[in-house]
Amino acid sequence: MATFFKFIVRSVLILVLMALSSCSSIIYQPDNILHAHPDYFKVKFKAFILPSIDGTKLSAWHLYSKSPKPKRLVLYFHGNAQNLTSHFLNTVWMTEQETDIIIFDYRGYGLSEGKPEPIGVAEDGLAFLNYAHSEFIKGKYQQFIVYGQSLGGSIVLRSLEDFNFKKDIHLLVLDSTFLTPREVAREKTFWPLSLIISNSGTADPKLSHITMPVLSIHSTQDFVIHHDLGLKLFESIKTSPKKDMWSFNDRGHGDVFFVQDKKYQKLFIEYLGN
Repeated sequence: MATFFKFIVRSVLILVLMALSSCSSIIYQPDNILHAHPDYFKVKFKAFILPSIDGTKLSAWHLYSKSPKPKRLVLYFHGNAQNLTSHFLNTVWMTEQETDIIIFDYRGYGLSEGKPEPIGVAEDGLAFLNYAHSEFIKGKYQQFIVYGQSLGGSIVLRSLEDFNFKKDIHLLVLDSTFLTPREVAREKTFWPLSLIISNSGTADPKLSHITMPVLSIHSTQDFVIHHDLGLKLFESIKTSPKKDMWSFNDRGHGDVFFVQDKKYQKLFIEYLGN
């Protein structure tokens, strides 16, 4: 009994200490290292700065298709670690497939100003949804695709609540993602510790604003975000006119396009044609 009591006291103390500090470092793990560059892939790109809703300056890249007349524009919400110079590697192959890509860094990531926190990063996402939509109209693309990977999926779900042009989104991709950080923490820690993770800045769990087609992608062997969280999210979406889920068995996280001899690259482009 004494041992159990000490365990409870120690757990409560940990909770208090972590609550008094910021839990942002648990959720967000940015760096400002240059991990890779589009020049290596012979991809033309434009680096630019866009102000967020509150004026925070955000860094972004527009990667240009190798086709003179690209069919689609992808806006990419990346995961929680590093910055866009590593995450663009997940999408650069699409420039070979008549696709332009806009990828950006949330506040506090890479060259973006500020410090990441839930409300702010959701506003960052909204700013880029608005910007990418204007580029979609101006560029006369056939398809506007919004792609959220890992933490980026949770962010985009919240950002979309305030986006006024949801009807123009051809497809929302939710790759290896989840609805709230707290549910991830609940699976990875002693459950009381998950209580310090705020759900502020996350989407309404009813997800009634998801009115566009959805493709969910998740490995059954994902060691970062468990497959059951992706499945739970997929099943929670009730208002999409068309939704599909791709589950695959390769161990990994967010690397669907590089497993099984890259077969999902071809399947994804074919899927976009349907």
